[in-house]
Amino acid sequence: MKTLFRRILCPIDFDRISIPALELAVSMAKRDKARIYLLYVIPKVARARLKADMEQAAMESLRGVARKWLQGTVPYQIIVLTGAPVSGLLRAEAELAIDLVVMATHGRTGKKHALLGSITEQVVRRSTCPVLTTRPR
Repeated sequence: MKTLFRRILCPIDFDRISIPALELAVSMAKRDKARIYLLYVIPKVARARLKADMEQAAMESLRGVARKWLQGTVPYQIIVLTGAPVSGLLRAEAELAIDLVVMATHGRTGKKHALLGSITEQVVRRSTCPVLTTRPR
């Protein structure tokens, strides 16, 4: 069987709905002998010290996620960026030559969707690679 996906990007927002997406990414990475890239994008912060603190906290949190869900199962890399979530994710996708993005969606509809928008929807529309989405259970 031909390997389809060698580089899988899995954005994590530290919400419980990220875990099923991560589990799916791990399953696919095992099947394809792929590497998972865990990504968190920190919203732009004006103060440099606050940015450094947020980057450190995000890195530690992603390490915890990796220890619990990835350690010893598949190769992985942790990435923390600063900026708008969609543009940060798309930038990481391009720079890392990602083959597949696996991410969760909140499944909002109606007024909540109109007010909050959907990062996942924007990524699906603008990504240059396949995007696999999961909804909350």
